[in-house]
Amino acid sequence: MPPYKCKCGNPIAYTHGKCKTCKDAEFQTKLNKRVQHLQNKYRNTQVYGHSRVKHESEAKFWATSHANCFRGSPVGKGETEAHLDKKYERWKYHRSLGRTVYCELIFSHGRGRADLVIVDKGFVFIEEVVKSESEASIVQKKNKYPFPVVVIRCDKIKKVI
Repeated sequence: MPPYKCKCGNPIAYTHGKCKTCKDAEFQTKLNKRVQHLQNKYRNTQVYGHSRVKHESEAKFWATSHANCFRGSPVGKGETEAHLDKKYERWKYHRSLGRTVYCELIFSHGRGRADLVIVDKGFVFIEEVVKSESEASIVQKKNKYPFPVVVIRCDKIKKVI
């Protein structure tokens, strides 16, 4: 009686079985699928988002204690009152949603300092508050920052006396 054959044509000992080559290939496919699932699951975590931010930030200025701390320059030293107020409003908004926010984070390799870097379940993006910046300046920031940039326009704030 001739030996049975696998789908690939290799001889096997019994019917409905698979040869070693086919078994290894099936196992490798299942393993790759499982690894991909675990990688996707990890990429959707805060830890993954924080590690990406840490990797892109300047090492000598990196400190986890800066997470969720609001930071800004005094009025007149590079930031206007309207800019600070809008940045604080956006910072509070993201904190209320449970996101981690880095304020004035300095990126490595001279890529600048972003107003707000937001980490939300592994996704990282930047919010840049602008008031009177030119479009060329905004495009330059989008090109040099390592994460996607959302531009927030701040309007004049009316003071009540």
